[in-house]
Amino acid sequence: MYNSSTDAYQMAAKIMSHEYANKYANYWFKKQKVIKTGKANFKDSTRGKTYSAEFSAVAKFHQQFPEEHAKKFKRLNWKQSTAYFKKIAKSKTYKDMCKKTDASKSGKSTPSLEKAHFRGATAGQATWYGSMRLAETNCPYTIVHEFAHLCGNMHHDIGFRRDVIKLSSRFLGTAFAKILKGEFKKSKLKVTVSQHIMTPEKWIESVMRMEKIREGKI
Repeated sequence: MYNSSTDAYQMAAKIMSHEYANKYANYWFKKQKVIKTGKANFKDSTRGKTYSAEFSAVAKFHQQFPEEHAKKFKRLNWKQSTAYFKKIAKSKTYKDMCKKTDASKSGKSTPSLEKAHFRGATAGQATWYGSMRLAETNCPYTIVHEFAHLCGNMHHDIGFRRDVIKLSSRFLGTAFAKILKGEFKKSKLKVTVSQHIMTPEKWIESVMRMEKIREGKI
């Protein structure tokens, strides 16, 4: 649509004031950032809500599919954790996710594995240099969760949630992935990155309507 926020401003300035044109340019820039990075915020502000939705999804899967839960969420010893790690790391699903250029970037296509001793509630960790750090024994979902970071989403934002659903579908089954997606949506956490950016005409129309609503004129 535009190559820069300056272009967005110049187009907007043809039909609105300097103040509103600046606001439109800021809107355009922020939307472009979300599309490219999958991050709606600079800080990892949705981490807690994402964790809660994940815990709820695992619990619901256990309630609805107890036999499948027993098979797919059985704790893994270090040897089993290593094998599970290699299975996902070498998969076409993960490799393709590392190549994406929209919401995920900087994916680690050749991740490494380290044994770690965590304190507190930490179960696993994905590092910026491409290593997954895991405890002696692990829940399979912990490993899937960390791979969703390693394929290019260091924060628990839109891109992360989108990719953890895809990985869950492939390695933990579509039934669990569906529940996980539902829990994210229930918590009002987005799982897709919208590519839509309003034109200056549509944007100013929306802004004017909202201002009239605030003023009680609608």
